[in-house]
Amino acid sequence: MKKRKTHFTRKNYIFLSLLFFYLLFVAGSGFFADTGNALISENSPLRKVLFSMLKLPSVSVSFEGWMVLGLFCVYAFLCAGALIYEMRLAMFYEKKLFTPKWILIYSLTFFGGAVLWLGLSFLAQIGRGEGAIGNSFLFFGESLLIGTLLFVVLALPILFFCMMVVNFRNIDKPFRFNKGEDTEDIDDEQDNKQEPTLASADGLSLASALGPSSSALSNLTNSLDGEEKDEQTEAELGSKEYVFPGLCTIDEVEETRTPLNQSETTLSLREISEDFRRYLAKNEGLYFSIDTIRAFLSGMAASRLLILEGLSGTGKSSLARYFSEYIGEESFFEPVQASWRDRTSLLGFFNDFSRKYNETDFLKRLYQMTYRPNDINIMVLDEVNISRVEYYFADFLSIMEYPIDKWKLRILQVPYEFEGPSHLENGVLKIPENTWFIGTANKDDSTYTITDKVYDRAITISFDDRNEPFEVEGEVAPIHLTYKGLNALYAKALSTESNRLTKEDFARFAKLISFLSDTFDITFGNRVLNQIEILVPVYVSCGGTKEDALDFLFARKVLYKLEGRFEDYVRQGLLDLLDLIDETYGKEKFPLTRHNVGKLIKRL
Repeated sequence: MKKRKTHFTRKNYIFLSLLFFYLLFVAGSGFFADTGNALISENSPLRKVLFSMLKLPSVSVSFEGWMVLGLFCVYAFLCAGALIYEMRLAMFYEKKLFTPKWILIYSLTFFGGAVLWLGLSFLAQIGRGEGAIGNSFLFFGESLLIGTLLFVVLALPILFFCMMVVNFRNIDKPFRFNKGEDTEDIDDEQDNKQEPTLASADGLSLASALGPSSSALSNLTNSLDGEEKDEQTEAELGSKEYVFPGLCTIDEVEETRTPLNQSETTLSLREISEDFRRYLAKNEGLYFSIDTIRAFLSGMAASRLLILEGLSGTGKSSLARYFSEYIGEESFFEPVQASWRDRTSLLGFFNDFSRKYNETDFLKRLYQMTYRPNDINIMVLDEVNISRVEYYFADFLSIMEYPIDKWKLRILQVPYEFEGPSHLENGVLKIPENTWFIGTANKDDSTYTITDKVYDRAITISFDDRNEPFEVEGEVAPIHLTYKGLNALYAKALSTESNRLTKEDFARFAKLISFLSDTFDITFGNRVLNQIEILVPVYVSCGGTKEDALDFLFARKVLYKLEGRFEDYVRQGLLDLLDLIDETYGKEKFPLTRHNVGKLIKRL
């Protein structure tokens, strides 16, 4: 949808069309009023009836008299169009038609046009006598009177006939005299087609208007038909400051904010990985293996959704928080609640009683980052699996499969005339491309199992073991890293030929995949292959090896699918997998996979 604009509605066009036909009647009536024209005889029955009934004097005019009539028709049509446009402007800027300022503008337009018409009419008759000028205006008055009478007699029956036909065609539908301004818009329809992920939320449901706690009404509103939803979405809203107070406040602050002018870091990905690990140990007392840091940074290149999974207290939340601090940003934290069942928990909902949108901090953070495209926006969903991820995060899971320019969410279906916050066009929020979602997940009886749908889209890092402390010499200071700078580092890593997997690398890795497919019937799709092609070169640029990157992906993307399987053949199949790894890569390679296989065997 394009931004709100001043436009003529269908009602305006209907009025102008009727006025046009009326003026045609007035102009045509001049042939009845002018007794000197050759088209209609002076003895015409209709002329005799009109003149005798209205008791009009006979008048004969020259070209100048017809010019007075023609100028009036042109003036009346243009003046009506100008007045309608000014009324639309009044509604656009002040939401009221009749304020002292706009009444003055209407008056200047009306009387200015009238003076212009009279001035041109008298100017056209310079040099003619008073009698000739009087005849011209008498001719104009008779034409106006006859035209009005003919229009009423002939046009109104046609109008009422059309109304009867329209009402017969819609006899079973409810009648609404004034449904509101036109809401059809081709651009809006195209926007809806480009947002297939929001099919379930297109239009505003009563459940979302009442809030996430109204579960009984949620079931009821699933049966509402399309017409009832349309009536609700077309309801007139208040001002944008009333409906979206938080987002409008962000507009005011961000439009006047001056970004800090900080120099970009010159560190490479490898140096950032090592420096960040030392920063955590030195300043926060957090100790992570270098492989975990490499997996975190390369995982951000491969997916916008990361899941940090494992034991409570192992620093999952801290890793995300302090990475933002280390690069000069501030991450956003949202604790997930067990009651979350749909996207309204994250994005808020429109309250149909207060006529306001209940804005969440999550929504306001996303909106704020549309003003800061060069910041790295890390949004942490703490205890992401305390509710089902595929319920409340479903829209994001789908949207992130599309190209970045299609990352759009319709949070509210608004009438055409509603002017929302600056970066919320037609109720559509664009997810900033500088955004990463990081979920922390515990594994205990209070949480849900994360499904394959989520795992396949995310890069998952395990925090099953506690790391040993180590000494850090010297001070470690934060750096300034922008979204543009991070993208440049990723692009350089991907363009380095030596970082990429060769045909031989793919062939060796394919042996492991084929073995799992043949033995356990485990496969994966192109999404995982794309993640492998991105993550491995970045992981190597962070200081790791291709084998370590493949080991991480194999353990977290493929091998995890064996968890919960206790068939008799699984144990022997895992032992055969270890033999295949020894044969393909060597006994010292794929330590993470070996570690996970060992844990699986113990459970069998």
